[in-house]
Amino acid sequence: MPIPWFYMWSEKYQFFHELLQDHMKEHEFTLMPIHIPQSYFDENLYKTEKTHPWNGCTLKIDLLIERLETTDAPYILFTDIDIIAKSNIYNNMKRHIENNDTMVFLDEGTHLNIGFILLKVCPDVINFWKKVKLAMIETPGHDQKYVNDLIKDYKGSWTKFDGQLFTCSNTWNQTAEFSVLQPLSSCLGKEFDFAEKIFTTAQHLDVQAYMKYVPEIMIPFIYKIQELIYLSHKEMNRN
Repeated sequence: MPIPWFYMWSEKYQFFHELLQDHMKEHEFTLMPIHIPQSYFDENLYKTEKTHPWNGCTLKIDLLIERLETTDAPYILFTDIDIIAKSNIYNNMKRHIENNDTMVFLDEGTHLNIGFILLKVCPDVINFWKKVKLAMIETPGHDQKYVNDLIKDYKGSWTKFDGQLFTCSNTWNQTAEFSVLQPLSSCLGKEFDFAEKIFTTAQHLDVQAYMKYVPEIMIPFIYKIQELIYLSHKEMNRN
């Protein structure tokens, strides 16, 4: 049975949705997109300055729990949509299934990143995510923070993906052939964060045919991000 690969997407993120649909062709997975109206994100994310945009929002956790409780598959993938998926994804993760690992996360150096998660469908895993949701309700905060706090008490066999095969843009060594890369933003603001992820994606995939899905209002931000990155590298070289 193929592993269901769940991810959320909205109109603003159609660029990433179309990329994943076209580039992920491994028969061991079945892509299971979850469409969320863009209005939901506009109303519920980036509500306060100087906090993570997902602060206090349980949508991702709610959907993850719901999929775990309703699927017939032994494992699921639950990921962000703004990822770069290349090749050998299943071959590079199947050892975790063979090892009976119940949760596998991206390694972001000092903490776990929940943008790409392999989960075994079992009571221990479901109960863990219910605890994450409860903690978020009791004290609203970032879902990823609570995962990192509560994982210390999890009794199941959890682990991390190989840090270069499944990697983040701030931990990738710039040379390894990766299967999945999670582009991270510099937290410069909502539009800049989105533009930076598109710019990062364009360094690894041919995205020309997908630019038609990028909202026109975002184009100036993409050019500005490119300029900021160029100036940053120029300053680093000077030093």
